[in-house]
Amino acid sequence: MRREPDPADGRFTNAILTDEGFQTLAAAAPGHVAHVRSLVIDVLSPEQLRRLGLAADRIMSHIDTSEIN
Repeated sequence: MRREPDPADGRFTNAILTDEGFQTLAAAAPGHVAHVRSLVIDVLSPEQLRRLGLAADRIMSHIDTSEIN
């Protein structure tokens, strides 16, 4: 990762993921996903997963993503 001044507002710094950083992230992803699944998904019943999905849908419907790239 490298840091660069925000060209739109010099008070801020942008963190830029380098190619090497992306490779590191990609290598860590499968283990991370497996661990999260074991902690969250695998301990819930099908009905609990259904309700979690409904709650996530409701939350997402209230998040304004118009400012994201």
